Parts: sequence; C-alpha cells; structure tokens
Amino acid sequence: MGVRLLGAAIGAIAVAALAAGAYGQAPRTVRDGVFSAAQVAQGKRVFASICADCHEIAEFTDAGAYLEQQEDKTVWEAFEYIWAEMPEDNPASLDPKQYAAVLAYALSAYGLPAGANDLPIDRKSLEAIRFAKPAAKR
Repeated sequence: MGVRLLGAAIGAIAVAALAAGAYGQAPRTVRDGVFSAAQVAQGKRVFASICADCHEIAEFTDAGAYLEQQEDKTVWEAFEYIWAEMPEDNPASLDPKQYAAVLAYALSAYGLPAGANDLPIDRKSLEAIRFAKPAAKR
C-alpha cells in the first residue's frame, strides 16, 4: 500500500510540475535580459551613423516616449514597424540584425538590462516577448 501511495504522489507531483511549466510560467518581457551588451554597442553605432540623422534616443526613452507607449505589446510589433518604415528615406534597407541592435540600444538606454544572448530577429521569438517598463520606472 505504501509503495502505491508513494507512486501516486510522485505521479501527481510530476503532472503538477508539467502543468506549472506550461501554464504557470510568466510571459517573458524586455526586463528579462533579452538582448546582449555586444548588441547594444552595435546598435549604438548604427543609431549614431544612420538614425541620429533624424532621431534622438530620447524620442524612444523619455517619459511618454515611444518605448513607454509600447507597454504590453510584443517586441515583434515594434521590430516589424522599424524594419518596414526606417530609415524613412530608405525603408527596410538595413540587415535585420542591425534593426535588432538598434532596438537593443534603445531598450538599454531606457534602463532595461542586457542578458547573455542577442535579441532574436524571428517573428515567433519576438512575439513571445512583451514590452514592459524598467523596474525603476514602474
């Protein structure tokens, strides 16, 4: 009887753990270190050489600015817009990795932490990440 009870308990714990992993996991946000420091450095260079002709980083990072307006949207929505519309005089002319780097730079300047990996460029991955204010700006 004790072995059956132990087996049932272990089975219940395993089912609960699988369910928690599938359903109880908090969605990933930009606060979770979704870009790398190297990507930020590249994005800063691209921003300075291309984007700064028309934009200042404060347009994206100040209170009420672009990134704050993206709260709860997916990163894919911003990435797709930037990729399709920028630079204004030559839209979609950069490599997708350059767009991701510029977005990483803006996120870093906004106060979000870098992580170990680059911000991805594929739709599925970016749709799984949501915008959120940095912990200090909540």
